[in-house]
Amino acid sequence: MKQIYCEKWSKVLGASSALYIFSDRVKSGHVLHVKNCFGHAPELEANDIAHIGIQNGGTKIIVRCKKCNLAGEGVSTINDFFVGEGDQVYAYFPDADTTDTIELHVTGVLMSRDEFGQM
Repeated sequence: MKQIYCEKWSKVLGASSALYIFSDRVKSGHVLHVKNCFGHAPELEANDIAHIGIQNGGTKIIVRCKKCNLAGEGVSTINDFFVGEGDQVYAYFPDADTTDTIELHVTGVLMSRDEFGQM
């Protein structure tokens, strides 16, 4: 059975925080069809960089990387994409500073592998 998927993750960076924010792992036997994904950091400055990607085991696959033209801008994906079981979507903000808030917003459809195979 397909499920609507709409989640948000947010954290405030501390002195030793990683500059990544991750979604939950896609549960076993399922595939996530991401229709829209947005990485946001309200305190970003103009020309800061933001990434959206998939963590597949220990490998990170970049879906989109963008230099922000305006302060407070983020990065969104241009096309939809699929995330397999056990994998995670991530946003990475290499220019974020301590006390900045970073967010990841993901909307899509969670489906079983059987449903994915019938597409």
